[in-house]
Amino acid sequence: MSSTLELRHLRLVRAIAEEGGPTRAAARLHLSQSAVSHQLAELEARLGVALFTRVRRRLALTRAGEKLLDAARTMLAELSRVEHELHRVGERAREPLRLAVECFTSYPFLPSLVASLAKEHPHVEPRIVLEATREPLAALLRGTLDLAIVSSTVRDRDLVTTALLDDEWTVILAPTHRLATRATSARPFVTAVELGAETLFSPDAPRSDVERLRERLAAERAPMPRVVRVPLTEVLVGLVAAGHGVGLVPRWAVAANVARGEIVTRRFTRDGLAETWFAVHRRDAEARLPLAWVVERLGGLGTTPTRPRARRKKA
Repeated sequence: MSSTLELRHLRLVRAIAEEGGPTRAAARLHLSQSAVSHQLAELEARLGVALFTRVRRRLALTRAGEKLLDAARTMLAELSRVEHELHRVGERAREPLRLAVECFTSYPFLPSLVASLAKEHPHVEPRIVLEATREPLAALLRGTLDLAIVSSTVRDRDLVTTALLDDEWTVILAPTHRLATRATSARPFVTAVELGAETLFSPDAPRSDVERLRERLAAERAPMPRVVRVPLTEVLVGLVAAGHGVGLVPRWAVAANVARGEIVTRRFTRDGLAETWFAVHRRDAEARLPLAWVVERLGGLGTTPTRPRARRKKA
């Protein structure tokens, strides 16, 4: 007979109980609110008992829910401990360090990181997990990724977050593009209205980034440009360099292309659009991988667009 309870159920109950409801729990688990509500309803139907009851605007645990929460915390902690122990058993083999960058396939920091690991931690082998590019935080929580570089907000307490650098979205253009030749030292930026008239090549940006762009365009009463999604950074840059459209990307992701003269950059609007990039890893992976050491060497993502920050915080 198969078990009714799964690990995802334990994490679900713990998140709802600690966050006070499905909305905040959904953000913590990187799921939609409807998915959280559906999973909870499915679990309660399987168990044949209510786990939560609504009290004003919050969900409160029933007696059954309290019992399951206690068990969830105990079992998840024990599972983490066992995983650590298993990683220490036997001869230490070459350990993969699975990493991904949110939305981008640009890894300018990788050559120096590989060289440093070969010298200081020869048992660790970095591997890029391209399939996690679109949803790296969810991949971290599933255990299919060890380290992610993201600009999204991280809330799950099982994840450790370290700020890497403050960056800025930049408009990338072919050197001969009219917006590149029009901008001068007196106005080295592209307006929202000008961007709205272009074909915009974009990576698979997270929803929060899309909403920030929409808000900035709406604030300046500018139209939304025609957006063409291009999942590979080098292809995106190539299309822009050929004059087929423009791009809107973080400065660090295209620093090497700018240095080679393939494209030029212009600030997006007079005030710019800033963002912070973070290194995120699973707390329970620290016992088997030198993640703090790796994060320290990622300062600036292998570029120097701004002064990198070494600020570590709990998710």
